[in-house]
Amino acid sequence: MPVLKLVRGVAVALATLGTVAPLPSVQAANSSKKVSRSLHATVAADVSKSSDGTFAGRIVDHSGAVVENAEVVIRQGKAEVSRTRTDNEGMFSVENLKPGAYQVSSGTTEGLFRVWNEETAPPSARKNALIVLGHNGARGQYSNCDECPPGGWCGFRSIDPTIALLTAGVVAAVVLSAITLSKVNENGDCPTHSP
Repeated sequence: MPVLKLVRGVAVALATLGTVAPLPSVQAANSSKKVSRSLHATVAADVSKSSDGTFAGRIVDHSGAVVENAEVVIRQGKAEVSRTRTDNEGMFSVENLKPGAYQVSSGTTEGLFRVWNEETAPPSARKNALIVLGHNGARGQYSNCDECPPGGWCGFRSIDPTIALLTAGVVAAVVLSAITLSKVNENGDCPTHSP
């Protein structure tokens, strides 16, 4: 049966791929360290204040829809610096915020941001912070893209292009291996050479 041989070939190719490049989740499962889940961002995103000195951001839910009238709390360490609410486009802003590292939270989701003055911000700094609320508040997500259109989701802008290309290459290699194996199986056994 050619289909069975194709399925077997794909299984072998995937097993080989899994051996060569195991998934991070598998590596984490085999880790001896205890991993605790956190809703807090572990990497700070650089955000530039606007020319008038305002720190701004947007709150969206897990589907990318803006969250109106969401409470936003900004802390530096344990001290609360500001508390505000989002507008009808999910945007919030805080004036006169000094440059520094801040935890911005809404509901159970928190993001860590390094706030810069416009003239001293690194080239990678975004114009706005973005907090993506988790599904039913059960888990938090975090993104740092510039601006999402109202009601839109911009999570793909934060995907590393290298990872996307590597994933596409691996998928293409597996598909090509399966097709090649299928063609070899259709042609039958290789002839043997006699002396």
